[in-house]
Amino acid sequence: MASPKSPTPSSVLSSYGDIAIVGLGLIGSSLAVALRRSGYTGRIVGVSRETTLSEALKVNVIDEGMPYDRLHEAVEKTGLTILCSPIETIFKHLETIGKLQAQAGNVKVITDVGSTKKQIVEHARNHLQKGFHFIGGHPMAGSEKNGLAARDPFLFQNSIYALTPAPGVPWEEVEKLGKFLGEVGARMVVLQAEVHDRLAAAISHLPQLLAVSLVNLLDELGEHRDQGIRFAAGGFRDMTRIASSPFDIWRDIYKTNKTEVREIAQLFTQQLQKTCEEVGNEELRDRFDHAAQTRSQIPLDTKGFLRPLWAILVLIEDRPGLIADITSSLAGANLNIKDIEILKMRENEGGTLRLAFSTRREAESALTVLTQQGFEAKLRD
Repeated sequence: MASPKSPTPSSVLSSYGDIAIVGLGLIGSSLAVALRRSGYTGRIVGVSRETTLSEALKVNVIDEGMPYDRLHEAVEKTGLTILCSPIETIFKHLETIGKLQAQAGNVKVITDVGSTKKQIVEHARNHLQKGFHFIGGHPMAGSEKNGLAARDPFLFQNSIYALTPAPGVPWEEVEKLGKFLGEVGARMVVLQAEVHDRLAAAISHLPQLLAVSLVNLLDELGEHRDQGIRFAAGGFRDMTRIASSPFDIWRDIYKTNKTEVREIAQLFTQQLQKTCEEVGNEELRDRFDHAAQTRSQIPLDTKGFLRPLWAILVLIEDRPGLIADITSSLAGANLNIKDIEILKMRENEGGTLRLAFSTRREAESALTVLTQQGFEAKLRD
């Protein structure tokens, strides 16, 4: 999000006073600890089940706990409420909040973390009364683990966090929320809810269905199914990794975004049909070349699609302490590594280390530091 001048972190983090986080699973609890780590000093009121609240208080994730039947109290005593529940439950929470009346001159902001946005924004618009501003949210971050115990203060680092404000919400409120949530390390982008859902259908929701379908396709091999499973390493296994996701995670997503998913699936079917018609012909080369060119434009160094990081690649030996030497050298030059990844590593041979930075200038400075120390490195295209 662009702005003429960003406020200092302290003023950003004090924008709402106390906040309420409704639902203390992976996302809700991670938001709480990420905000604390960023310097947030207000009170965090958690709303969840009694057993979860007890544990959250014990490990200092929240300052105060309220069961779901006291949601209205949590909203009334805080300036920002973040709904971190499953989509169908978010609908119910919005209906509960919709029974409240905000006090004159005391605007309250409600946001959520649902993976689809159009129906949630519409629900908020239909139920929330005047004095409440609803700004839909979707942090594009997650983990194979879930629940309070899986909380991670770094979960949102370098991830895209989409905001989809309801019609009529002042831009300054959207900007304010974006800066507040941006303090957890996420990269904020504002979209219309419809646009978000169409993009999500193409880059997330349909790929999940494709992975499931590809794995189930092995059943069509008949007596050779078991051999197919044994051979399904490499590309097949990589492409279908997400097929292991439990349906419970996806049920509400497909229920609330089925129109967009079906339309995108039709477009994909047409694309696949055209591609298959060219199998065996030289014309297929153009599709391969175009796909390679498009894929090269996908950001490599973020968990989403906004403001990519600048990265360098460093060839490294396979010996203890080498990565520590590299990071210490860069820290000594006051260069902050935003992301780090071992791309390739073979035992006793070495590999490639990717280091990512916020700006090209920082990446070039890191390149200079490391090459002066004898490392073979280059700026990643």
